[in-house]
Amino acid sequence: MVENYLDKIHNNVAPEPKSVSNPGFFRRLFGGYSGPAIEIAIAPFVDAANQNHAKEMALLFEGIEGVRVKTLRGKPLINPMTDRQMQLPMACSDATTLLSKHKSDVMIWGDIPEPGTTLYIHFVSRPPADEDPIGAFSPFQALMLPVNFIPSKLGGLLKIAAISSLHPEDHDKQLIRRDLAENLIEEALICIGQLPDDFTTREVAAAHSALANALASFAHLFPGHDLEQRAALSYGQALKGISKNEHPVNWAYLKKNLGMVLHTIGEKGKLDIDSLERAKANYEEALEVFSQSKTPFPWAAIQALLGSVLYRLDVLSDATHSLKPALSAFQSALQVFSKKQMPKLWSNTLNSLGQAAQVLGREAGNPEVVERAVAACRSALEVRKKDTMPLHWAQTQNNLGSALFQLGLMTSENEIMEEALEAFTNARDMYVELNIKNMVRLTNKNIMRTQNRLPDNGTSRVVGDEGEWWQEDDDDMDPPGDQPGDDASPQTEDDLQ
Repeated sequence: MVENYLDKIHNNVAPEPKSVSNPGFFRRLFGGYSGPAIEIAIAPFVDAANQNHAKEMALLFEGIEGVRVKTLRGKPLINPMTDRQMQLPMACSDATTLLSKHKSDVMIWGDIPEPGTTLYIHFVSRPPADEDPIGAFSPFQALMLPVNFIPSKLGGLLKIAAISSLHPEDHDKQLIRRDLAENLIEEALICIGQLPDDFTTREVAAAHSALANALASFAHLFPGHDLEQRAALSYGQALKGISKNEHPVNWAYLKKNLGMVLHTIGEKGKLDIDSLERAKANYEEALEVFSQSKTPFPWAAIQALLGSVLYRLDVLSDATHSLKPALSAFQSALQVFSKKQMPKLWSNTLNSLGQAAQVLGREAGNPEVVERAVAACRSALEVRKKDTMPLHWAQTQNNLGSALFQLGLMTSENEIMEEALEAFTNARDMYVELNIKNMVRLTNKNIMRTQNRLPDNGTSRVVGDEGEWWQEDDDDMDPPGDQPGDDASPQTEDDLQ
C-alpha cells in the first residue's frame, strides 16, 4: 500500500518496485487488450546527432493495461540546435495542436539540447473543463532525465507525470487513471529516493516537481495517507532549484500548487492556521508573476483561492480584517470567470463571495453588504441547479438562507425571514435525500432558529455609506444592531469544520 512505501522512503529503506498491471496470458495470446484506454502520443525527441529517442520512452508504457502509446513522425517540436527558451512558447502551442489532431489524451514532447545528455520532457493534455485542479502541470515545466536513464531507476517519474497530467472527462478513462495511480505512486516514490548523485540542482528540482504534482493530483484517492504532506515536501524541494528570475512561470505554478496543497492540509480535521497562512503567502507570491492581462486564467484562479483562504483565516481569527481583501479577491476572479465560458468556477466564486459578504455585513451591521451576499447566492443558483448539481445546490441554498436570515433581522421584514426559512428547508430536504446526516442536523437547527424569529423580531435598517459596497471605512460604519448570538445564528458548512 501507498503508506507502506511512504514509511520505507522516510526511513531510507528502498522497497522493491511493483509491476503495473500487465495483461494476462490469454489476453496476450489472443490479441491483447482492446477495451477503453488512455491514449499517449510521443512526439519525436531528436538530439544533435539526429537520433530519435521517442521509441525508448514508449517502451516504458508497453504492457500497461489500459494504456496505448503511439510515437509520432515528423519534425521535433524544438530544434536541438537553436535556443530552446525562444522556441518554447510556440512549441507548447504546437504540442496542443498535435494532441487535438491525433485525438490523444496526453502528449509527451520535448527536446535534447546540447551536449545531448539530457531529455527535457514536457506534457500537455486537454485542459480540464471549467475546473482548476490541484497539481496542474505548467506547459513550460520539464522533467529532466538522462538520455540513457535506467527505466527501473527513473522511469516511474516519467510514467506518473504522464498519467497525472491528464484529466479525462470519459468515465472509463477516469477509472483507468485511478487504477494506475497506486502502483505508479509507489514506483515514483522509489525513484525519487534513488536519484543519481550527479543530478544537478535543477534536475533534482524537476524530479520533485513532477512527483509533487502527481501526489497532489492523486491525494484525494488515498484519504488518510498524508500524500498532501509528502507533496508539500517535494514542492519545497523543487522550489529550491527553480529561480523566479530565470523561470518565473514555472516558479509561479509551483507556488500556486504548493499553496493549494497547504490550503487542503489547513482545511482538514482540526483547522491548521499555520498551513493556511503559508497557503496565503504562496498565493500572494504567485500573483507577483501572473497578471490579468497576460495570464488571465491562473491569475483569476489564484484570486479565487486567495479569497477563500482569507475568508477561512478570518473565521478562525474571529475578526473581520481579512474579509474586505477576501471580497476584493473574489471580485477580481469574477473579472475573468464568466457564467457563459466557466460556469462552475463562476458559480463557485459567487457562492464563496456570498459567504464572506454576509459575515462582513453582519459584523458591520450593514444590510447593503448582506443584500450583496443574497444577490451573489441567487446568481450562483443559476448554475448550481437542483437536478444537475444537487449537493452544490443545497450548499448555496443554506448560504442563501443564512444571508436572508441576517437581512431579515436587520430590516424586520417577515417576508425576508420567510424566504430564509424556504431556503433552509430546500437545503435540508436535499441533504435528507443525499443522506448527509451532519448537514441535516445543521439545517434543522437553522430552520428552528428561523421559525423562532417569526412572525416578527428584528432591528431597524442600517444604511452604509456610498462607495464600493464592501469598502466602507470601519470608523464610518454604524454599530451592529440586534445581531443574533451563537445560540441564534444560522450555521453554514464552515461551522462543521
